[in-house]
Amino acid sequence: MPKKRPPPRPKDLRRAVLDASLALAEEGGVGALSMREVARRARVTHAAPYHHFADRAAILAALAEEGFRLLTREMASAMAPIPRGDLARLEASAQAYFNFAMRHAAYMRVMFRPELAEPVSHPVVDAAAGEAMAVLIECVQECQFRKTLKKGDSLPIVLTLWATMHGLSSLWLDGPLCRLQNWHDSPDALAELVAGTLRSWLEAANQTPAP
Repeated sequence: MPKKRPPPRPKDLRRAVLDASLALAEEGGVGALSMREVARRARVTHAAPYHHFADRAAILAALAEEGFRLLTREMASAMAPIPRGDLARLEASAQAYFNFAMRHAAYMRVMFRPELAEPVSHPVVDAAAGEAMAVLIECVQECQFRKTLKKGDSLPIVLTLWATMHGLSSLWLDGPLCRLQNWHDSPDALAELVAGTLRSWLEAANQTPAP
């Protein structure tokens, strides 16, 4: 009997490993991801993933970094057509965050699990997360400069925006929101409602006279 040949190595082994890992996380959760199963899904030998990744945590860190950079691009792209200093840019970034979560649930489940991605060992994860936050900080500061927001510390506004849209995304992906309310056919409408409410609060706060 002729000796069985190993599967052909993909042209981009690193990309094949990451794509296989994302698919496994999408189908069975992060718990389904192991080096052996990733190799099987990528159609490579069991040792092949180790050419680029020392262990499972290294794969997850790479996915987390990739997810944050994709999130940053999508928020920036959503804001780009809107004039700088317009509160609609913050509203657009909030909707983009939720839309990213809807399309990339596997990324979301890795990006915010530091015990899996081990950002202490892989500082690129926190660096990429910082870039996403920087997009919001810059936008808030632009609004403050053009007086569509009151001047002051931008961080509380940024944290409120991020926490609200992340909480909404988590309630949809892993919580009961889509079951308790009739949003299952219109998640976009839900994102518009919440992002629009945030914008209305910011507009009202900007119009409130200082004590």
